[in-house]
Amino acid sequence: MRKILFPTDFSNAANNAFAYALHLAKEMDASLYVLNTYMQPVLSATHAGQPELVPEVYENYELHQFENFKKHTADLHQMADDYNLSNVPLTFLFEEGTVVANAQRIIENEGIHLIVMGTNRADGVIDKIFGSNTLGVIRGVKVPVLSVPKEAKYDGIKEILFTTLFREKDEAALRHIMEIADKFAVKVKCAHVLKDKNIDIIAMTDRWQKMFPQDNLEFVLLDMDQSIEHTLNKYIEQHRVDLLCVVKRNKSLLERLFKSSMSNRLRMHANTATLVLQEGDDPGAF
Repeated sequence: MRKILFPTDFSNAANNAFAYALHLAKEMDASLYVLNTYMQPVLSATHAGQPELVPEVYENYELHQFENFKKHTADLHQMADDYNLSNVPLTFLFEEGTVVANAQRIIENEGIHLIVMGTNRADGVIDKIFGSNTLGVIRGVKVPVLSVPKEAKYDGIKEILFTTLFREKDEAALRHIMEIADKFAVKVKCAHVLKDKNIDIIAMTDRWQKMFPQDNLEFVLLDMDQSIEHTLNKYIEQHRVDLLCVVKRNKSLLERLFKSSMSNRLRMHANTATLVLQEGDDPGAF
């Protein structure tokens, strides 16, 4: 059985992503691991002249966090019932430490295939705290990460858009994306923003067409309009895209996609979830 890790801070954006993760787990016959983390407060060794109170303060803080965790997990169980998805296997984890460190450990120990996280990107600016965790997890793990905007509602996956530079390093990621497409019986659109005419791109499209001859691959070559972000944003606004697939690269579109945006930054369509895969031979699979 596939395993999905869902880190949450129980915010509205995270709860929306939980509903998305539940539906996805049902579709893909996966179990869902729900992770909530907390950080102990930093106290002075003397704690206002009463060092004997320091252990008690830590204990009370942890107890408070755990009570909060229990309350919210009950709410998530109820949400699963409301969606008639209570048959999705759920495991709840309450851990001290950072989201990234705990995610890395759980991925290794439990054999996680995919991480799903919620972000608040409706206005192009993600939540500063949970959004930074999403970026940290994307940078720090070796499995695909699915980022779900606050307003995205799961309605199946009918349109997949893969942004690519048409390099051989993207082929492994494309193979896994095509597996997802086969699962949902949809076509994958490979999108590239043209800065100038490039014969190598035409050669690569021919190569990929031969690699996937099942007629479920389409190429979308877009003329540059102001910037790559602006060009892609226009396309996404004009076409239905349920799943945007991006390969993680240094100083790539990924950074500009998740950071605070101004007028010329890519503001993701409110209904578009984004799947981030590794670059190279092992992009991760689920």
